[in-house]
Amino acid sequence: MTETLHRDLVVIGAGPGGYVAALRAAQKGLRVTLVEKRFIGGTCLNVGCIPTKSLVHAADVFQAAKNASQYGVNTENVTVDFARVAAKKDAVVETLVKGVSFLLEKAGVETVRGTAAFAGPHEIDVETDEGTRRYEADHVIIATGAKTRSLPIPGFDLPVVRDSEGILSLSSLPASLVVIGGGIIGMEFAFAFARLGVKVDVLEALPELLPMIDREAVTRLSRFAKQQKIGIETDVKIASIVALPGGGAELFYAKNDIPKSIRAEVVLSAVGRVPELAGLKLENAGVAIALNRGIAVDAKMRTNVPGIYAIGDVTNLVQLAHAASRQAIVAVDDMLGLEVQMDYRFIPSVLYTTPAVAWVGRTEADMARTGTPFCTTKSPFGANGRALIQNQPLGFVKLVCDESTGLLAGATILGEGADELIATITVAIQNGITPEALEATIFAHPTVSETIHEAAAGILGKAIHYTE
Repeated sequence: MTETLHRDLVVIGAGPGGYVAALRAAQKGLRVTLVEKRFIGGTCLNVGCIPTKSLVHAADVFQAAKNASQYGVNTENVTVDFARVAAKKDAVVETLVKGVSFLLEKAGVETVRGTAAFAGPHEIDVETDEGTRRYEADHVIIATGAKTRSLPIPGFDLPVVRDSEGILSLSSLPASLVVIGGGIIGMEFAFAFARLGVKVDVLEALPELLPMIDREAVTRLSRFAKQQKIGIETDVKIASIVALPGGGAELFYAKNDIPKSIRAEVVLSAVGRVPELAGLKLENAGVAIALNRGIAVDAKMRTNVPGIYAIGDVTNLVQLAHAASRQAIVAVDDMLGLEVQMDYRFIPSVLYTTPAVAWVGRTEADMARTGTPFCTTKSPFGANGRALIQNQPLGFVKLVCDESTGLLAGATILGEGADELIATITVAIQNGITPEALEATIFAHPTVSETIHEAAAGILGKAIHYTE
């Protein structure tokens, strides 16, 4: 080990929380070292959000080509070259990783490939290929993310069982896929592979899919899943997974105490992710773990140890890349003495199925559960010209209004472009923009965003075209 190196800030983990924190701190004049043991850009950029959405887009393009004749565009014998699908995915990832690396270098951030562990509250040992480096830092940000959760089920460790990273490394499309877990990750992969021609079945342990999403949206999405021939069984208990002699596996499970089984060429484990704490030696720094098994932090992302912060999935608060990036800004601004804290009320989420579902704020069920007086309005895509042109008539925008304040409390969007549309409503809710103000805003025509205007008008009883 060489002499101890002093830094204003050491960031452990270069995902969408860690690299943003490093860049923000460097912009403010801090001397920063960013330690990453695997991927610049983290799971999201390399084996999560970005490559997954590339796969989803490939499925959308395939389906658009197959159904182009409805627009007078004749196509024949449309097929999927999965090797090229993977190549496109890899090219996008490579471009973005290079971009992040360039930004870090330009900002003067020292990037170290290695594994970091606490030697004391402000001492970090980094194991690299060249040996061990000791850093002494005024501040430390832990941004090590999360890892795939494992289940104590016989056969769960078989090679045929892949997690969300492993399934992205497939070299060819399987004939069949069983997805264990009907949450966000599971349903996104289920739709993508089904739309690429794979036979897909989903097994979910809970009584219902996607409990965090508006129930009407989930009901409609389940119908779309059925149209894609995705088999879904809820309230099941997986007993074991057995490899088949000719390849693939058979899953044994029970539903209503009735034994059942299903076979597939590939099994996807999508049962959630847990904070990545291994090897950090948090005990050497005295960092506390919360009841949710993530690192305990306050609203400023501070741990119980002065000068040590934690952001992103390792806190197990909100496992979203954009939330981690905001937490990074909050943490750095706090260490610079600025008054800022996290607000988790209005973080948008997106489920990249087809159609997509996006939501922000509170749902009808949440409002009812807390006894908050509310009203809702829904503007269907079927009454929107642009949605009909795009052959997407079955979506909707639903707004939830808090009757005690007159302000928007939440929204759910089902349909083409939901991931983009939700930003407008997020801005409105976070900034206290009233339904009256939205209704008085002129939206461009013809756009799907007009459904937001129509929904706002519906709350006021002023809808022109159609609301429910």
